[in-house]
Amino acid sequence: MNLLHLSSETGLRGGENQLLLLAGQTKPGIIEHYGVPRASGLYAALPAGAARLPVNCRGLLDPGSILKIRTFLHAHDIDLVHAHSNRAHKTAVAAKLGGRQRLIFSRRNAFECRGGLLYRAVDQFITISRAGYQALRDGGVAGDRIEIIHDAVDEAALAAALPERLGFGDDTTLILCVAAFTAEKDHATLLKAWERTQKTSANAHLVLAGDGPALAAMRRQAAGLPRVTFLGWRDDIASLIKGADIVTLASREEGLGSSLCTAQWAGKPVVATAAGGIVEAVSDRETGLLSPPGDAEQFSQNLIALTEDTAMRQDYGDAAAIRARGLFSLETFHARHLEIYNRLAGA
Repeated sequence: MNLLHLSSETGLRGGENQLLLLAGQTKPGIIEHYGVPRASGLYAALPAGAARLPVNCRGLLDPGSILKIRTFLHAHDIDLVHAHSNRAHKTAVAAKLGGRQRLIFSRRNAFECRGGLLYRAVDQFITISRAGYQALRDGGVAGDRIEIIHDAVDEAALAAALPERLGFGDDTTLILCVAAFTAEKDHATLLKAWERTQKTSANAHLVLAGDGPALAAMRRQAAGLPRVTFLGWRDDIASLIKGADIVTLASREEGLGSSLCTAQWAGKPVVATAAGGIVEAVSDRETGLLSPPGDAEQFSQNLIALTEDTAMRQDYGDAAAIRARGLFSLETFHARHLEIYNRLAGA
């Protein structure tokens, strides 16, 4: 079986890291190729020896990528195409037009969607939560064309990582947010909540890791707020998570929340919003505390509760580590993908 993975993304966010986890697993009888932008983090991070096809995958208005992929499909007798981003999906639909290849599309968000002709060309959708499943169903996709596969945690990388406390001592409660600075991550609500939290929790410190288009605006909003650190882009997320006391995310929309999955595996309690798939990733009042999206007051109360109660943090963290191993297993993640590949190739 010959399989071509496609992604249009140039960074290394949650979806790209999941593709790397998938790429790092042996699949007997499957020859894999990776079509990704040459100037992307994925291109550089793929395992040594991985067969790379430099291609941008910018969608229907990218004839160069469409032609290059179409030629590749025939030259390498590709059986399956797995698109890992929205623009890669559109590029793949055009490239395989009239071909025999089966198409898989991993859709990681829970945004509203509309089916249409491009979705009809997909043989199998993969989503990461029930919220993502429902968004596809509401968009007209039949349930038997959708599989839910939760994100996996890179167990080996997490085990090898050394806790990074950024110079803070054990007397500081380190609250970490790992997220791109985009509108749906809603750092604005997190900073409003922190404005309230820091008045009560004098020993807490908020750390924000990530970059993105809203970073400058969030720096301006945080100006004057005490005990806030912006780290920018970091590639040592596992170490940061292991060094944190609480991991937080204030998203308005979320497919699942990969940083929350990793945090819980590491035994860290969570403060987050009940947005999209987060309610599936985090068990409210068992592994963390959830509040309605956009509710800075309740979010702040939850931050204060966990910051001030060491025993609660320990209990939630212990429960999180147990629960995460049942939900975010790399072995299960790999087996579920392999089952889909074998089923579609044999159909």
